[in-house]
Amino acid sequence: MVNQLALGVDLGGTNVRAAVVDRESGVVTATVKGVHTDKSPEAVVASIARATDEATKLAGVVGRLSCGVAVAGQLRGDVVSVAPNLGWREVPFGLLLAAKLGRPVAVVNDLKAAAWGEFRVGAAREETDTFTCFVGSGIGGATIASGRLVLGARGVAGEIGHVKVKFEGGRLCGCGEYGCIEAYAGGVNLAAWMAESGLEGGAAELEVQAHAGNVEALRLWDFASSSLALVVANQVTALNPGMVVLGGGVLMRCPKLYERIVKTIETRALAASRVGLKIAFAALGDDSGVVGAAMLGSELQSRG
Repeated sequence: MVNQLALGVDLGGTNVRAAVVDRESGVVTATVKGVHTDKSPEAVVASIARATDEATKLAGVVGRLSCGVAVAGQLRGDVVSVAPNLGWREVPFGLLLAAKLGRPVAVVNDLKAAAWGEFRVGAAREETDTFTCFVGSGIGGATIASGRLVLGARGVAGEIGHVKVKFEGGRLCGCGEYGCIEAYAGGVNLAAWMAESGLEGGAAELEVQAHAGNVEALRLWDFASSSLALVVANQVTALNPGMVVLGGGVLMRCPKLYERIVKTIETRALAASRVGLKIAFAALGDDSGVVGAAMLGSELQSRG
């Protein structure tokens, strides 16, 4: 049974979740959550070590399991080049974590992990070509083509959160660049934009206020939602996936945003690319990241 198990870790800006996962079925057999108020790499590594140790003990596992860690950021191998929510730049995260855990660790982008989880055991398990977009604190995407993750020449393929929606200038994004869609429609940045505009709350409150007739709320919602919807529709045109998987906390709380993305795909993506296209909400929910990380970690380490 142990040979079927793997560790998956989902690392966020303030939380870490470690899970022991059946790598064939995707069933989570044990899970532990931790909090890291100190975002230094050393403190985060220590938090992950505690969570993985507790999860393996809770699952009754004796011996070492393969481990995959999903990080919201741009990666170069196991180096975190940019992780806005953690404030990291050029952190040799894989080496630090492997030294602490005493085992090899596969570091993967969080959306690539989520896409792989949905592809293997979730909404896209019967597909070969998918595009996945999650809208939560930030915005991320990942592509699977002919059953393989598309990484790109530098490992950052699918970073649609940083597709520009302003020709020049625009709002500052956490990545350090201006005019990214994440700067307008990602949960954290959208809430900041709302506060600057005299509006309270986050994405869900904005949607309610916009559709209740608040002119300023409608201005923000219309730009953020139409820009995001067009970015996703253009990915359908460019990639011709068999399925689009949508997920993330913002989309879960904003049904009209979800509807706008679907409608825009149906009306603005290239007609030929829409033939037979399926659109689905992520089936694994909060488990997408840890399940995909566990599976990718196991597969990558078995190859290496």
